[in-house]
Amino acid sequence: MPFTYASVVGFFGRYNDSIWPMQFVAYLLVFAALFIAARKIKYSDRIIAAILAFFWLWIGLRFWLPSGAGFPPFYVVGALFILQGILFLIGAAKPNVSYRFGANVFSYTGFALMLYAMVVFPVGALLMGRVYPQMGIVGLFPCPTVLLTCGFLLCSDRRVPKYLLAIPLFWGIVGMYWTTLGLFEGAGLTVGALAAVAMIVYRDRKAVPEHAYRTA
Repeated sequence: MPFTYASVVGFFGRYNDSIWPMQFVAYLLVFAALFIAARKIKYSDRIIAAILAFFWLWIGLRFWLPSGAGFPPFYVVGALFILQGILFLIGAAKPNVSYRFGANVFSYTGFALMLYAMVVFPVGALLMGRVYPQMGIVGLFPCPTVLLTCGFLLCSDRRVPKYLLAIPLFWGIVGMYWTTLGLFEGAGLTVGALAAVAMIVYRDRKAVPEHAYRTA
Protein backbone atom coordinates (compact mmCIF):
# COMPACT_ATOMS: atom_id res chain seq x y z
CA MET A 1 0.00 0.00 0.00
CA PRO A 2 1.55 3.33 -1.09
CA PHE A 3 0.93 5.32 2.09
CA THR A 4 3.00 7.24 4.58
CA TYR A 5 2.34 8.48 8.08
CA ALA A 6 2.03 12.05 6.80
CA SER A 7 -0.43 11.17 4.03
CA VAL A 8 -2.69 9.17 6.34
CA VAL A 9 -2.68 11.81 9.08
CA GLY A 10 -3.38 14.47 6.46
CA PHE A 11 -6.36 12.47 5.24
CA PHE A 12 -7.63 12.15 8.82
CA GLY A 13 -7.58 15.93 9.17
CA ARG A 14 -9.39 16.61 5.90
CA TYR A 15 -11.97 13.93 6.60
CA ASN A 16 -12.73 15.15 10.11
CA ASP A 17 -13.04 18.72 8.89
CA SER A 18 -15.42 17.69 6.12
CA ILE A 19 -17.85 15.83 8.39
CA TRP A 20 -18.02 18.25 11.33
CA PRO A 21 -20.03 18.06 13.67
CA MET A 22 -20.65 14.32 13.15
CA GLN A 23 -18.02 13.61 15.81
CA PHE A 24 -20.44 14.78 18.51
CA VAL A 25 -23.28 12.79 16.96
CA ALA A 26 -21.14 9.65 16.91
CA TYR A 27 -20.25 9.91 20.60
CA LEU A 28 -23.87 10.62 21.53
CA LEU A 29 -24.93 7.48 19.66
CA VAL A 30 -22.23 5.42 21.37
CA PHE A 31 -23.28 6.63 24.83
CA ALA A 32 -26.92 5.95 23.95
CA ALA A 33 -26.05 2.40 22.90
CA LEU A 34 -24.09 1.83 26.12
CA PHE A 35 -26.97 3.13 28.24
CA ILE A 36 -29.49 0.97 26.41
CA ALA A 37 -27.32 -2.13 26.75
CA ALA A 38 -27.02 -1.51 30.49
CA ARG A 39 -30.73 -0.86 31.06
CA LYS A 40 -32.07 -3.38 28.50
CA ILE A 41 -35.15 -1.38 27.53
CA LYS A 42 -37.81 -2.31 25.00
CA TYR A 43 -36.42 -2.49 21.46
CA SER A 44 -32.88 -2.09 22.81
CA ASP A 45 -31.52 -4.82 20.54
CA ARG A 46 -33.05 -3.14 17.49
CA ILE A 47 -31.72 0.28 18.46
CA ILE A 48 -28.16 -0.90 19.12
CA ALA A 49 -28.11 -2.88 15.87
CA ALA A 50 -29.37 0.22 14.03
CA ILE A 51 -26.62 2.37 15.60
CA LEU A 52 -23.94 -0.14 14.61
CA ALA A 53 -25.45 -0.32 11.12
CA PHE A 54 -25.27 3.46 10.81
CA PHE A 55 -21.60 3.50 11.80
CA TRP A 56 -20.57 0.77 9.35
CA LEU A 57 -22.60 2.23 6.48
CA TRP A 58 -21.23 5.71 7.16
CA ILE A 59 -17.64 4.49 7.10
CA GLY A 60 -18.21 2.45 3.95
CA LEU A 61 -19.95 5.26 2.08
CA ARG A 62 -18.24 8.34 3.46
CA PHE A 63 -14.76 7.14 4.49
CA TRP A 64 -13.80 4.38 2.05
CA LEU A 65 -15.67 4.89 -1.22
CA PRO A 66 -14.48 8.49 -1.83
CA SER A 67 -10.92 7.23 -1.26
CA GLY A 68 -11.30 4.59 -3.95
CA ALA A 69 -10.57 7.10 -6.71
CA GLY A 70 -7.00 7.36 -5.45
CA PHE A 71 -6.59 3.69 -4.48
CA PRO A 72 -9.13 1.33 -6.14
CA PRO A 73 -8.83 -1.50 -3.54
CA PHE A 74 -10.60 0.85 -1.12
CA TYR A 75 -13.76 0.27 -3.18
CA VAL A 76 -13.62 -3.35 -2.06
CA VAL A 77 -13.03 -2.36 1.56
CA GLY A 78 -15.91 0.11 1.34
CA ALA A 79 -18.18 -2.62 -0.03
CA LEU A 80 -17.26 -4.87 2.91
CA PHE A 81 -18.11 -2.16 5.42
CA ILE A 82 -21.41 -1.49 3.64
CA LEU A 83 -22.18 -5.21 3.71
CA GLN A 84 -21.53 -5.31 7.46
CA GLY A 85 -23.85 -2.34 7.87
CA ILE A 86 -26.57 -4.14 5.93
CA LEU A 87 -26.15 -7.21 8.15
CA PHE A 88 -26.71 -5.03 11.21
CA LEU A 89 -29.71 -3.42 9.52
CA ILE A 90 -31.19 -6.88 9.09
CA GLY A 91 -30.55 -7.42 12.80
CA ALA A 92 -32.37 -4.17 13.55
CA ALA A 93 -35.41 -5.33 11.57
CA LYS A 94 -35.28 -8.87 12.95
CA PRO A 95 -33.11 -8.97 16.10
CA ASN A 96 -30.57 -11.80 16.08
CA VAL A 97 -28.27 -10.56 18.86
CA SER A 98 -29.25 -9.71 22.45
CA TYR A 99 -26.99 -6.85 23.56
CA ARG A 100 -26.79 -6.94 27.33
CA PHE A 101 -24.08 -6.15 29.85
CA GLY A 102 -23.54 -9.06 32.21
CA ALA A 103 -21.39 -9.79 35.24
CA ASN A 104 -19.07 -12.13 33.34
CA VAL A 105 -15.67 -12.08 31.68
CA PHE A 106 -17.19 -11.66 28.22
CA SER A 107 -18.99 -8.44 29.08
CA TYR A 108 -16.02 -7.12 31.03
CA THR A 109 -13.76 -7.72 28.05
CA GLY A 110 -16.32 -6.21 25.71
CA PHE A 111 -16.59 -3.08 27.81
CA ALA A 112 -12.79 -2.79 27.89
CA LEU A 113 -12.71 -2.90 24.08
CA MET A 114 -15.39 -0.20 23.93
CA LEU A 115 -13.38 2.03 26.25
CA TYR A 116 -10.31 1.45 24.09
CA ALA A 117 -12.28 2.51 21.03
CA MET A 118 -13.74 5.59 22.69
CA VAL A 119 -10.78 6.81 24.74
CA VAL A 120 -7.46 5.28 23.70
CA PHE A 121 -7.69 6.22 20.03
CA PRO A 122 -8.08 9.99 20.57
CA VAL A 123 -5.93 10.13 23.72
CA GLY A 124 -3.24 7.99 22.10
CA ALA A 125 -3.15 10.37 19.15
CA LEU A 126 -2.77 13.31 21.53
CA LEU A 127 0.11 11.61 23.34
CA MET A 128 1.86 11.21 19.99
CA GLY A 129 1.42 14.90 19.21
CA ARG A 130 -1.61 14.68 16.92
CA VAL A 131 -4.35 17.06 17.97
CA TYR A 132 -7.83 17.17 16.49
CA PRO A 133 -8.65 16.81 13.62
CA GLN A 134 -5.76 14.39 13.04
CA MET A 135 -7.18 11.55 15.12
CA GLY A 136 -9.57 8.64 14.68
CA ILE A 137 -13.08 8.97 16.15
CA VAL A 138 -15.21 5.99 17.12
CA GLY A 139 -18.17 5.42 14.83
CA LEU A 140 -16.59 7.42 12.01
CA PHE A 141 -13.23 5.67 11.54
CA PRO A 142 -12.75 1.96 10.80
CA CYS A 143 -10.36 0.79 13.53
CA PRO A 144 -12.12 2.13 16.65
CA THR A 145 -15.50 1.14 15.20
CA VAL A 146 -14.34 -2.45 14.70
CA LEU A 147 -13.31 -2.63 18.38
CA LEU A 148 -16.60 -1.04 19.47
CA THR A 149 -18.50 -3.62 17.44
CA CYS A 150 -16.49 -6.51 18.89
CA GLY A 151 -17.22 -5.13 22.34
CA PHE A 152 -20.96 -5.11 21.82
CA LEU A 153 -20.95 -8.60 20.31
CA LEU A 154 -19.05 -9.86 23.34
CA CYS A 155 -21.85 -8.54 25.53
CA SER A 156 -24.51 -10.65 23.84
CA ASP A 157 -26.34 -13.06 26.13
CA ARG A 158 -27.25 -15.38 23.27
CA ARG A 159 -25.34 -16.91 20.38
CA VAL A 160 -23.96 -14.41 17.86
CA PRO A 161 -24.42 -15.26 14.15
CA LYS A 162 -20.92 -16.02 12.95
CA TYR A 163 -21.34 -14.03 9.74
CA LEU A 164 -21.27 -10.90 11.92
CA LEU A 165 -17.70 -11.75 12.96
CA ALA A 166 -16.03 -12.24 9.57
CA ILE A 167 -15.55 -8.63 8.47
CA PRO A 168 -14.55 -7.26 11.91
CA LEU A 169 -12.01 -10.08 12.14
CA PHE A 170 -10.73 -9.34 8.64
CA TRP A 171 -10.22 -5.66 9.40
CA GLY A 172 -8.78 -6.46 12.80
CA ILE A 173 -5.98 -8.32 11.01
CA VAL A 174 -5.57 -6.00 8.00
CA GLY A 175 -5.75 -2.91 10.19
CA MET A 176 -2.44 -3.90 11.78
CA TYR A 177 -0.84 -2.31 8.71
CA TRP A 178 -1.67 1.18 9.93
CA THR A 179 0.26 0.60 13.14
CA THR A 180 3.37 -0.05 11.07
CA LEU A 181 3.03 3.48 9.68
CA GLY A 182 3.23 4.96 13.17
CA LEU A 183 -0.45 5.10 14.18
CA PHE A 184 0.35 3.35 17.44
CA GLU A 185 -2.99 4.07 19.09
CA GLY A 186 -4.33 1.21 16.98
CA ALA A 187 -1.86 -1.29 18.44
CA GLY A 188 -4.64 -3.09 20.31
CA LEU A 189 -6.85 -3.52 17.24
CA THR A 190 -5.58 -6.90 16.03
CA VAL A 191 -5.24 -8.36 19.54
CA GLY A 192 -8.68 -7.06 20.50
CA ALA A 193 -10.42 -8.37 17.40
CA LEU A 194 -8.76 -11.79 17.58
CA ALA A 195 -9.48 -12.11 21.31
CA ALA A 196 -13.10 -11.02 20.89
CA VAL A 197 -13.81 -13.47 18.06
CA ALA A 198 -12.11 -16.33 19.90
CA MET A 199 -14.05 -15.60 23.09
CA ILE A 200 -17.37 -15.34 21.25
CA VAL A 201 -16.80 -18.65 19.44
CA TYR A 202 -15.76 -20.31 22.73
CA ARG A 203 -18.74 -18.90 24.61
CA ASP A 204 -21.24 -19.87 21.95
CA ARG A 205 -19.86 -23.40 21.61
CA LYS A 206 -20.35 -23.88 25.31
CA ALA A 207 -23.96 -22.89 24.66
CA VAL A 208 -24.37 -21.25 28.06
CA PRO A 209 -28.10 -20.85 28.62
CA GLU A 210 -29.36 -17.28 28.85
CA HIS A 211 -30.47 -17.66 32.46
CA ALA A 212 -26.84 -18.35 33.43
CA TYR A 213 -25.94 -14.74 32.67
CA ARG A 214 -26.44 -12.25 35.45
CA THR A 215 -27.07 -8.65 34.47
CA ALA A 216 -24.65 -6.14 35.88
